[in-house]
Amino acid sequence: MGPPLKPRKIFIMKEIEILKQLQKIDSQIFQIKQSLEDKPKKISILEQEFEKLTGSLKSLEADYKKVQMEHKEKDLELQTKEASVNKHKGQLSQIKTNKEYNALQLEIEKMKADNSLLEEQIIMLLDKIDSIKSSITKEKEVLAAEEKKLNSAKAAVESEINDLQDSLNKLKLQRKTVIPADLKPEVLDLYERIRENRGEIAIVPVQDGSCSGCFMNLRAQVLNDLSMGKLLTCDTCSRILYVESEK
Repeated sequence: MGPPLKPRKIFIMKEIEILKQLQKIDSQIFQIKQSLEDKPKKISILEQEFEKLTGSLKSLEADYKKVQMEHKEKDLELQTKEASVNKHKGQLSQIKTNKEYNALQLEIEKMKADNSLLEEQIIMLLDKIDSIKSSITKEKEVLAAEEKKLNSAKAAVESEINDLQDSLNKLKLQRKTVIPADLKPEVLDLYERIRENRGEIAIVPVQDGSCSGCFMNLRAQVLNDLSMGKLLTCDTCSRILYVESEK
C-alpha cells in the first residue's frame, strides 16, 4: 500500500467531487434552458408558415373584390349603352329622310356590337368570379385544416415547455442539495465564474497530460501541483482541472 493521502489532498478531492456533481446538474440545466429558448422559435416558425397560407387567402379575396368591382362597372356600362340604343331606336320613327334614317340605324348597329362585346366581357368576368370563389372555398378548407394542425403542434410544444420547466425546477432544487454548507465560497465563486464565461463545462479532467477542455498540453509543474492536491485551472481555457482518482 502507498502512503496515506494528506488531509489537504483529501479535502481537495472532496471539493472536486462536489464540483463534478454540480457540473453534471448544471449541464442538464444548460441543455434544458437551450431547449426552452428553442421551443418558442419553433412555434414562431409554425405561425409564420401559417401566415403565408393566410396571405394566399387574402390575395384571393382581394382578387375577388377587384373582379366583382370590374363586373359591376361593366354591367353598369352595358345598362347605360342599352338605354342609349333604346333611345336611338325611339328616334327612328321621328326621322323623315332615308339618309338620316340609315345613319342612325348604322349608329345603333355599332352600339349593339359594342354591347355584344361588353356582354362577352361580363360573362368572362362572371366565370372568373365563380372560379375565384371556388378557389377561396378550397383555400379556406385547407386553411382550417392547417390551423387545426398548427393549434395541435403549438399545444404539443407548450406541453413540452411545461415538462421542461418542471424538470428545470427539480434540477434547481437538486442543485441546492449538492452544495454543502462547508464548501468554501471562493471555490464555488471560481466555478460559477468559469461556467458563466465558458458555458456548461467549468471543470475538466486531465487526459494524457493535456486539458480535456481545450486539449492543450499542461506544464509539468501544473501536473505535479495537481498530483499534490492543489486546486488549479488551465492556463489556456481557465477551466478547473482535476486528475481522475485511480480505482
